[in-house]
Amino acid sequence: MSDERPARNSLMWTLTALGMVVAFLLLGRWQLSRVYRPVDGYSAEPAAVPFADLIPSNGAAPATADSRQVSLTGHYVADRQAVVPGHTLSGQAVSWVVTPLRTHDGTEVLVVRGWLGPGSQALAVPPAGSVVVTARIEPGTVLPSGVVGAAGVSTRGLSGYLIRTAQAPPDPLSLQPVPAAPPHTRAAAEFHLQNAIYVVQWFLLAVIAVVAWWRFLRASREWRAEEARAPLEPVA
Repeated sequence: MSDERPARNSLMWTLTALGMVVAFLLLGRWQLSRVYRPVDGYSAEPAAVPFADLIPSNGAAPATADSRQVSLTGHYVADRQAVVPGHTLSGQAVSWVVTPLRTHDGTEVLVVRGWLGPGSQALAVPPAGSVVVTARIEPGTVLPSGVVGAAGVSTRGLSGYLIRTAQAPPDPLSLQPVPAAPPHTRAAAEFHLQNAIYVVQWFLLAVIAVVAWWRFLRASREWRAEEARAPLEPVA
């Protein structure tokens, strides 16, 4: 009976130490995976650049222009606006509002200002004055052939259209933007000293737990050996 309690204590300490070592090693491994990584909160998408800087006036747009955000200033040509049906958004049939935007140098680009659901045509009214538009470049065509809004549009070297992501001042009414994906780019991995320190910390704690467990077992064995060598007290 006297040997059962120390044995139970040794088993309890062994299981506790094992659980701590496993937890520390897993935490250390997790921090190790974060030592080389992109910065938290980093947006891989480059900042918007002026449209005239990205799209040349006498040449084709570079391949890297697809899905990039650009900014441009001008005014909408409302009488050549087109509402293009045949699109879907979250399973709902919607129409895209496509309005030519004329910049100060006379360039016109087709801008998808947003989408309309059934019975919401009044939302398509564009602002009358000058606007600053931030939009994403999309390749291809947005208007069916023969649509009036596509006639006479001089788009510099751009073979595509723009999907608006922001505008100042905003539209008179709330026209919801068409979702557009950013470029498929990733930030470069960087070394993070703080995470490296955490790796050392968790692995060191695992070593400390093993050493503490070993010292406990050794002290427990020494105590039992001393107890066994102690002379028995005479019975009164």
